[in-house]
Amino acid sequence: MPAPTELLQERIQRVQQALRNGPNASMLVAAPENVGWLSGIAPDFQKDAKLLVAPDRAVFVTDGRYTNRVPEIPGVDSYIWGEQHPHLYPELKNLLDGGKKLVCDTTGLPIDIYEALPRMLDLDETSAPSGFLDRLRMIKGDRELDLIREAVTIAIDTFRYMVDEWLPANRESATDLDFRDALLAEGERRGSEGASFAPLVAMDADADTPHPEMERDGRPLAGEHVMLVDWGFFYKGVCTDMTRMIVLGHSELPQIHQGMRLLQEKWMAAVAAEIVPGKPAYEAGNAYRLGVKAAGIEQRFHGAGHGTGGAYVHELPKVSELPEGLDDYGIPFSQAIVLEPGMIVTNEPGMYEKGVGAYRTENMLLVTEDGHEELDAALPLEPFFVV
Repeated sequence: MPAPTELLQERIQRVQQALRNGPNASMLVAAPENVGWLSGIAPDFQKDAKLLVAPDRAVFVTDGRYTNRVPEIPGVDSYIWGEQHPHLYPELKNLLDGGKKLVCDTTGLPIDIYEALPRMLDLDETSAPSGFLDRLRMIKGDRELDLIREAVTIAIDTFRYMVDEWLPANRESATDLDFRDALLAEGERRGSEGASFAPLVAMDADADTPHPEMERDGRPLAGEHVMLVDWGFFYKGVCTDMTRMIVLGHSELPQIHQGMRLLQEKWMAAVAAEIVPGKPAYEAGNAYRLGVKAAGIEQRFHGAGHGTGGAYVHELPKVSELPEGLDDYGIPFSQAIVLEPGMIVTNEPGMYEKGVGAYRTENMLLVTEDGHEELDAALPLEPFFVV
């Protein structure tokens, strides 16, 4: 199911508005992830496509191998290059329509091409403003947010089905990997387009590291276990990312996991308190790091969270610490991005104990004008018991 054309139009129009408000020039979009974000094309196609976005029009550009795969987006023209010049890029002069300024998305654009563009295209000015598209991707549009809410509902309903119906019916004969496969199948039955990342489903000591081994034999669900489930779905050009804990066979959380839960929930609350507009994302990461140190643990287990919800499950901003005294150098991929309304980040500090397992939950927070909204609040963060 491709991204809806109205979502792609919204994204392109936001780029055009930013160009009108800023450089008032055309932009060459070259990074595969940005091409995919604006066009909805598949990853295998993204590296061989570009977009030329002007303040008042847009053109999808690729070569003759992909003629039958050019996306149909209202208001976006198409151009097949390679017929007039062996270097391809000089043909963009046909599309600039006399324009003398070009903004470049340099990720995915070879430096020698970037340096040659002024001569190739008879330009007076080229520029590559840092983070120009990164910022637009971080802040979700209205249609995008509507679709993300729909995707969250699918993810929640799928998880509830697995806990309320699938596990009681299958636990005695199934494995944790059977659970993972059934979770993905049920998500697709409810409208998802598959996993937004390889799901993590691990029990007990298998879950004692943030990225457990999943290329293994399944472990039987029968008996008493504590299971971590980290899953997400693609849906109409957007995605989700959540984590919940399931307790199998126990009537209450084992004592060692109770202690892990107390710490994890305290860290999660500290991170959430920093997810407000106007604060750098690294402050939430620092809250996790300081909480871990206060518990007598030398080093935190992973980042506190990351941007998500758009075309890709792991996006900016990074919610990781930036200790005092370190410089972020203004690089757009750093942690020092200031949170703004419309950004979505995960909150996912975890507690891990070698040889025992983990306690970690993860939710999706939408930054609002006065704080944040828990997009998946309908699915409790408390552990789910299947006795």
